[in-house]
Amino acid sequence: MPASIDALSHVTVVWSMIAAGALLLGIVHAARWVLDREARVDLTFAIVAFSFTGVAFTEIGGMHAGTPEAWGEWLRWCHLPLFGLIVGTVFFLDQYLGTGRRWLLWTIIALRTLILVLNFSIPPNFNFSAIDSIERIPFMGEAVTVVDEAVTSRLQFLGLVASALLAFYVLDTAISRWNRGDEESRRRAAVIGGGVFIFVLLAGVYAQAVIWQVVELPILVTPPFLIPLLAMSFELGRDSLRASRLARDLRESERRLELAAGAAELGLWEWDGRTSRVWATRQARNIFGLSDETAGDYQRWLACVHPDDVPRLLKEMGRALESGDEVATEFRIRGDSKESRWVAARGRAERPRPDRPARVRGVLRDVSEQRRTQDESLELRRELAHAGRVSMLGQLASSLAHELSQPLGAILRNAEAAGMVLESKSPDFEELKEIVTDILRDDRRARDVVDRLRTMLRRRPAELAPVAAHSLLEDVVALVRADAASRDIAIELLPSHDLPEVSGDRVQLIQVLLNLALNAMDAVGEQPSMQRNVTLGARTTQDGQVEFSVADTGPGIPPEFARKIFEPFFTTKPSGMGIGLAISRTIAEAHGGSLTMETQPQGGTTVFLTLPVRTERAE
Repeated sequence: MPASIDALSHVTVVWSMIAAGALLLGIVHAARWVLDREARVDLTFAIVAFSFTGVAFTEIGGMHAGTPEAWGEWLRWCHLPLFGLIVGTVFFLDQYLGTGRRWLLWTIIALRTLILVLNFSIPPNFNFSAIDSIERIPFMGEAVTVVDEAVTSRLQFLGLVASALLAFYVLDTAISRWNRGDEESRRRAAVIGGGVFIFVLLAGVYAQAVIWQVVELPILVTPPFLIPLLAMSFELGRDSLRASRLARDLRESERRLELAAGAAELGLWEWDGRTSRVWATRQARNIFGLSDETAGDYQRWLACVHPDDVPRLLKEMGRALESGDEVATEFRIRGDSKESRWVAARGRAERPRPDRPARVRGVLRDVSEQRRTQDESLELRRELAHAGRVSMLGQLASSLAHELSQPLGAILRNAEAAGMVLESKSPDFEELKEIVTDILRDDRRARDVVDRLRTMLRRRPAELAPVAAHSLLEDVVALVRADAASRDIAIELLPSHDLPEVSGDRVQLIQVLLNLALNAMDAVGEQPSMQRNVTLGARTTQDGQVEFSVADTGPGIPPEFARKIFEPFFTTKPSGMGIGLAISRTIAEAHGGSLTMETQPQGGTTVFLTLPVRTERAE
């Protein structure tokens, strides 16, 4: 085989292999960008690789050109892939290093665009005004075509400026990245920035030397650009390897997180606004009763939610997307059975940007059992409160009999008097009118006594309304006065007319104060007659709340019992149930208040019921 043919085959094979390798890299990274549109670095590298392939192809054509016109035409077409090579490179630096000056980037692109336009507007090409002759010189053991006599274009200074700006941009970007100080930044600056800068320096000097005919060599961009191409490929491959390791670590972390979340009965989920798909852990899918095949469909998740809760859930999710704040909500889902289940959800949204779709991430937990427990606990509290009121019935019976005996006795006496007046020959109608008025008044008194007892024994939920503090105390005193009188106990009501109103359920508050008053009467029951005193009052505290007090002159609470006195089923009475004070404290806390006890140094105990004052919203 002749030597020239062997050399020609050698050049063609080398350049073809370089072009094929670059083409394969471009296809791989272009495919990665198609699958992940946010991988812009892969897109810019694909542009660089495809353009590099075109440059290598035009170089082979130029080295085998047979006429000056053909050589000039190959050089003209070489500007097209060269434009993509330079533009792709500066965009790659901008995306990968992230420190380039944008104004300089766009200046370089604008200048290269101008050169490309002039290249196809002025014959034979941008670099030469005329190409008179070519010659063949040995290159890699073969004769290749180079320019012999030609006139360099007067516009070539634009190429010098473009090369200088490109070199400055690369150097500035690499230095800025280096100055960030961390090891990763310096490595990227050295590998990528250094590799591209070496190419710009070598290719720029070499190309200008050929164009100005300082040397007789073919125009070659492919060999020097192998340096930055390999550097870019190495860094992207290193990133891919790191991403692969990170993906493995993430999968392992995901398994651990799912295990931990499953142990806590929590389901993790994420909604992607771009695809409207849902990712969820197995626990979350099990809560909604979805399979692995249907769990990605957002509409399938929404279809599981109770129709009455869907508008509220969508509204809260929209508010989360708008504000970016964490949102917590509870809603019902429809299972296979007719009974709905309750789910508690908590999530946070990434506020959408023009270049990024919205995402919402959060956790789910089935709280059906907790809901049932809460309902049962609420019902139990109502039962206990009802039992507490019924337990007072025996103590209230004597008070009720005494209270009713007075108005009923008065009604009887007035009725007898009215009968006597009517039996007279000339009835005094004015006296009859007064008697009827007294009967009506006494009837209202008796009816009020019955109503107070009936409301105390009625089982119903709390009804919040404005309540005057002094009227509560007056009602309690009226209920216990007869019992206190029979037990020779002095009941004192301190003045409290100027206090603000509180917001609460009148019946339940009377129940609390009545229970405290009865406990106080029991506490002084064994004291000497002159020391049987119970005092009720109310005042405004420094923080603006209303504080009711029930004080007795009994022996007080032993220190060892003080901490247990409000616990359920703890009592100091031989016949006590131990639920009265526990229920009273529950009612006080349900009203936003508190119930405390204090033993006085001089003897006796004072119990304080503190309630917040009524606000405008309470109206």
